[in-house]
Amino acid sequence: ADPQLLNDYRPISLIGCMYKIVAKLLANRMKKVMAYIVDETQSAFIEGRHLLHSVLIANEVIEEAKRSSKSCLIFKVDYEKAYDSVSWEFLMYMLERTGFS
Repeated sequence: ADPQLLNDYRPISLIGCMYKIVAKLLANRMKKVMAYIVDETQSAFIEGRHLLHSVLIANEVIEEAKRSSKSCLIFKVDYEKAYDSVSWEFLMYMLERTGFS
């Protein structure tokens, strides 16, 4: 490779770096309001809330049903490819409506 020839150089992509910067800025900005716009029953990934909180509540419901001999139905839904079904138009509308532009 001849350092004098431009064709002997390959471009450096900064897209990954820019993505990380923009993602971090957006995450920090959203972190300030997430607890106010996400329902309090959503306990994961929100500062001050804990993923295990929902598990503990479910456990308490089951134990209470056993103790009182009541019927109990637990229903868990896991949507396959849930993120593929997001309406991006609605998501952008809601972000703008809640002050993100």
